[in-house]
Amino acid sequence: MKWSKTELYQHADEVLPFEERIQFSAGAFQHSDRLRDVRDVVVKGEGRYDSNCNRFVVNFSIQGTMVVPCAVTLEDVIVPLETMATEVFSFIPSENENEDVEVVKGDVIELFELVYQLILMEAPLKVVKPDLKEYPKGDGWEVIKEEDYEAAKKSKIDPRLAKLKDYNPQ
Repeated sequence: MKWSKTELYQHADEVLPFEERIQFSAGAFQHSDRLRDVRDVVVKGEGRYDSNCNRFVVNFSIQGTMVVPCAVTLEDVIVPLETMATEVFSFIPSENENEDVEVVKGDVIELFELVYQLILMEAPLKVVKPDLKEYPKGDGWEVIKEEDYEAAKKSKIDPRLAKLKDYNPQ
């Protein structure tokens, strides 16, 4: 997932397939509240350097598993990771500012940082453990399901109108 400018010039207008397993360091996601770890990450795709417009177009997919915290208990939850992306790189700055082209600094295109960012973006905002049977509770508080909350809210009588319940106009 690393290509030099020279290598791309040598393989101009050819399809360059790749498949690579990626390992992240233990502290790679320590600053993320939504993601604890990523395992078994495989990046697979192909790139093609177009010599006419001096651009390297990469189509790739990322697959693996994410470890995220449960929104209720903060226990680890395993979530599948699957995403696809297309990125366009150029060694020459684009004249059109509206184009989504990544200008390469130096002579090497490396996909690792982009893969890391895509994984962070794919982390779900909120996950509840699927086999969660008992919600946490403490002294004077408890976590309840939203359905239970809505049912209790419907059955509760507004205290301002409670006296009307006893009114019987017969």
